[in-house]
Amino acid sequence: MQGGHNKKSDDLHWLQGTKPEPPPAAKEGTPIPPGRPKYPAGISAAAKRVFKRLCSLLEERKHLSHGDGELLRLYALLYTRHEKAMAKLETEGEICTYIRLDSNGQPHDQVKPNLWLKVAQDSERNMVACLDRLGLTPGTRARVKPTGVVANPEPVKEVSPEEQFVNAIGKPVQAAPTLDDFEDIDTENLQ
Repeated sequence: MQGGHNKKSDDLHWLQGTKPEPPPAAKEGTPIPPGRPKYPAGISAAAKRVFKRLCSLLEERKHLSHGDGELLRLYALLYTRHEKAMAKLETEGEICTYIRLDSNGQPHDQVKPNLWLKVAQDSERNMVACLDRLGLTPGTRARVKPTGVVANPEPVKEVSPEEQFVNAIGKPVQAAPTLDDFEDIDTENLQ
C-alpha cells in the first residue's frame, strides 16, 4: 500500500506502530551559486553566438549557473537547425510536389507538405521548451530562482609571505641561530 501516491494515513501508521516519513527538506534559502558554463566543443560558430547571447541574457538577469550549459547547448543546436529548415522552406515553399510510383511503377505527382516544415516545427516546439526551463518566457520568468552568493562562504584568510613559503614546502622553517643562542654553551666542555 505504500508508494509514491498511496501514502499511509495517520490512523494506519498508529495501528501498525510505524512513523510517517518526514517530507524531504526543501532548501528554499540556499541560493544557486552563479557561474558561466564552458562553451561546448564541436558546435558551429552560429550556435556559439546563440550560446553566448543566451548566457549574457541569463547573466544579466542573475539566473546563469554552471548547470545550464547542456540546456543552452541544446537550444543553440535547435536554433541553427531551425534556421537551416527555414532557409529550405523559403526556397522550396511549404507545399511541395513529390513524385510517387504506383503499384505498376507508373509515376504520379503528389502534393504534400514540405518535409523541412516538420523539422522547423519540431525545432520550434523544443526551443520553447528549453526557453521555459531556463525561465526566458513570460510565464516562467517568476519561477526561476536568481543565483546568488552562497550563504556563509568560507572567510578568506590573509596569508603572510612566510606562511605561503611554509605551506609550499610543507615543513616549518627554522630561524638561523644568532649569537645570543650560543651564550649558554659551556666553552670548557667543548675543548
